[in-house]
Amino acid sequence: MRRARRLRVALATLIGATALLLPAVAPIGSAGDAPKAPQAAGQRKCGSNEVVRVRIGDDFFAPRRITVKRCAKIKWRWLPDNLHVHDVTLRKAPPKVRKRDFKSGTGSIGLRFSRRLERPGTYKFVCSVHRTVMKLTIVVRR
Repeated sequence: MRRARRLRVALATLIGATALLLPAVAPIGSAGDAPKAPQAAGQRKCGSNEVVRVRIGDDFFAPRRITVKRCAKIKWRWLPDNLHVHDVTLRKAPPKVRKRDFKSGTGSIGLRFSRRLERPGTYKFVCSVHRTVMKLTIVVRR
């Protein structure tokens, strides 16, 4: 009887913890994603089909520096063997880019985050949890 009760309590605890994590692992395009940045007036429509993948591991982005064409899509993916939580936070960007549109959820495994970089210039990203060691620079050409 005690063993069954302990098992039910452990199961309820696990279900509750999982429910707390669900918003952090929401799939791309879900309500948990930040809104897409609106296209600025006078900005040409994006025509680039370039997609660049960035891996997020314990205390690193890989690659750390990328050069892409304007309108390239960047896809971040958290590696399955992470032990620590990480996020993607835009620290520096070209003028008229809203930093709040480039903030991912925070988690350790299974997350995905993507954004299209429409304005030429240099974008500097960090993990806000490990900002001194996890840095990523993306240069967007015209």
